[in-house]
Amino acid sequence: MMKRKSSTWLAILLMISLCCSSYTMQAKDSAFIAGACAVGAALFGIGAVAFADWYSSETDDQFIERVKAEYQFVYSQYYDTMINFGKISGIDHYASSSYKPFHTVSEVALYEFATYVWHQNSTQYNYRSNLMVAKNQLQSNVQGLRKRIHNLEGKSGKYEDQQRLRVMRKLLNDTEAFSSDMTLFVDCLEHHRTYFNLYDSVDVARSRYIQEITIFESGRYSVPEEIKFYITTHDSGSYAFKNFVQDIEEYITNLKSDIRALAYSYAKGREYAKGLVNILVEIRNIVIADPRYQEELYRYEQACLQRQHIEALQAQARAERERADAIYYQNIILEKRNRLEQEKLWQEYHNNNCYGDVDVTVRFTV
Repeated sequence: MMKRKSSTWLAILLMISLCCSSYTMQAKDSAFIAGACAVGAALFGIGAVAFADWYSSETDDQFIERVKAEYQFVYSQYYDTMINFGKISGIDHYASSSYKPFHTVSEVALYEFATYVWHQNSTQYNYRSNLMVAKNQLQSNVQGLRKRIHNLEGKSGKYEDQQRLRVMRKLLNDTEAFSSDMTLFVDCLEHHRTYFNLYDSVDVARSRYIQEITIFESGRYSVPEEIKFYITTHDSGSYAFKNFVQDIEEYITNLKSDIRALAYSYAKGREYAKGLVNILVEIRNIVIADPRYQEELYRYEQACLQRQHIEALQAQARAERERADAIYYQNIILEKRNRLEQEKLWQEYHNNNCYGDVDVTVRFTV
């Protein structure tokens, strides 16, 4: 069932991958190829079973070119980052060990890596998602290479097949080794995903309220008035303060939730996030203390009550219309039934008087 549903998408992904193999030398610099391959990978999870039919539709040469292009692109995208992260975190020492103590990675290393991702104009979540897609792509290619190598090994041994076999074995070794290193990298980042999620939340909240935070941290005597003036100049609606408080409370709630979700201590990150929460709470309290906020709440509540009253009247009017319509249709039904009864009675009367037998009695008088 799943294979039938995915056939159309598999055809699309095949065209994407053929584009990748046609432009092998430009794979490193082509944003289109990168995006296309990433989209195709994300759609299907890059499972070896899902691509079995697709692989068999490619020639060995097409397959080799595509796998080379994908390997070179992923390598160019992540190799330097993985090397640097391995050095600052120490996880490169765990590559040959079955036990990988990811919890020993320092918070400094995590912060440095998160900041690197931030400078790439990407969220931590998106970076990890793309990395997972790339890793799955490599693992799928490893399975495809093993299958192709097995098929070639059973052939007669032509020179061309031997050459392809040699290229595939080399490509398998490279892809498998890099896939193993990337798996270690992915697993470490996933182990610390709660830290990176909090980093994202802090970045989003601070970016959203950077002006208010800057004013607050200035420590000037006029901070409350400056903050409220900034709010009113950027929201000319009827409920500027109410809307501001409602929005900032949502950010505060998200930050608190991510702080509680931290899997480990992360002392620095936790402390900074709590400090940001406190600042946002102080800014919110400044707005709440303004009489205009209470006035907006009152006007909003009155507007809601009025709207509810109007909605109730409208509902009552609809109910009255529905009742009137029901009576109208009921009268139509009754009228139709009476007409049918009258027609029935008239038919019976007509039949009895026009087509019935007539008894005649004749009397003779002598």
